[in-house]
Amino acid sequence: MTSQNTIIVPIDFSELSEASLPWARRMAAVLGAEVHCIFVVEHPHFYGSLDMTTPIAIPTADEIAESVKDQLSSFVDEHFDGLQPAAKWQVLIGRPSDKIVDYARDCNAAMIVMTTHGYGGVKHVLLGSTTEAVLRHAECPVLSIRNI
Repeated sequence: MTSQNTIIVPIDFSELSEASLPWARRMAAVLGAEVHCIFVVEHPHFYGSLDMTTPIAIPTADEIAESVKDQLSSFVDEHFDGLQPAAKWQVLIGRPSDKIVDYARDCNAAMIVMTTHGYGGVKHVLLGSTTEAVLRHAECPVLSIRNI
């Protein structure tokens, strides 16, 4: 076994991202690896007209990150119960693909396990692809689970 003993599992609490969980558990068992479940909060984007007269309160990325910590902790407890070593979790702030790649590099991860919509054409151009960016920039293997 290599010194790399961490599997990174990005989660956004959607059914799509949950499709990676059985794969992550299997890979952790095969590699004897520790699972790190991460949630990335993007900085809020505000789109509005220049003549807006009523201010709108938008939570900061730090406020959003703080509010999701309990949810992520419960999620990991529910979905990764019984893993040895126990799964860890982390909430990060920034561009998801960059943060996933950076976290995996910093942990010297053995693998990233994540899902993809498998969009093509215009839908892909409009929505972008976090998984594609991770595949392009990660220094470790990425197991991409296509979910339609």
